[in-house]
Amino acid sequence: METSIYQAKAMRTKMPSCDNLLYMLGLLHAEGGELQGKVNKALRKKLIVFEDDQYIFRGPFEEQVTFEGGCRKERGDVCWAVAGIADVFGWELEGVMQDNLDKLADRHRRGVIDGQGDYR
Repeated sequence: METSIYQAKAMRTKMPSCDNLLYMLGLLHAEGGELQGKVNKALRKKLIVFEDDQYIFRGPFEEQVTFEGGCRKERGDVCWAVAGIADVFGWELEGVMQDNLDKLADRHRRGVIDGQGDYR
């Protein structure tokens, strides 16, 4: 799906009371936390381990399906919140994404990907 189509369709579900930056930023934080919580719980229960930057599920298949399905739903909620932040600012997500790629390409070209600060 194209980003602009997602953003337009997602924002049709936005309630008027949610159409503000403070709500959208809080939602992004909350939904990211819910995704992190699912991963943390699986780690605590030793259902997943990380090897070579990949996760390996060690639990029963049914629990893997539940885990991955839950993570996919939270990932979608994070996307909705990011689209909401862009919408509040009047930005198209495609432009936000292109700006980010341009910034990263510039940092890569200058050898400052691994560093600190917005203006490196």
